[in-house]
Amino acid sequence: MIQNQEQFRFANEQLRRLLLEAGTTDHRHVPFFCECADESCQEKLNATLDEFEEAHFTSQHYFILPGHLTMDGEDAIEQNGRYEVVTKEAV
Repeated sequence: MIQNQEQFRFANEQLRRLLLEAGTTDHRHVPFFCECADESCQEKLNATLDEFEEAHFTSQHYFILPGHLTMDGEDAIEQNGRYEVVTKEAV
C-alpha cells in the first residue's frame, strides 16, 4: 500500500516539475493522481500547483480524493471537497 502511495506521489511530483518548467504558474487546476492506499485506484483529483506544494509540506503528507482509503496511522489534516491531505504518524 505505501509503495502505491509513493509511486503516485513521485508521478505527481514529476508532473508538477514539468509544468513549472513549461512556465505554468497560474491557478489552473491540474489532474493529479490520487495518492491513497488503494492499489487499484487510478483516479485523479484537481488542484493547483500551489495547492500541491502546500499539501506536500512534508514527506509524510499525501493527496487523496475525499473518502478514499487511508492506512492505519494516517489522519486527514485538510479537507476542501476536491481533495484531502492526510499525514502519516512519525515512525
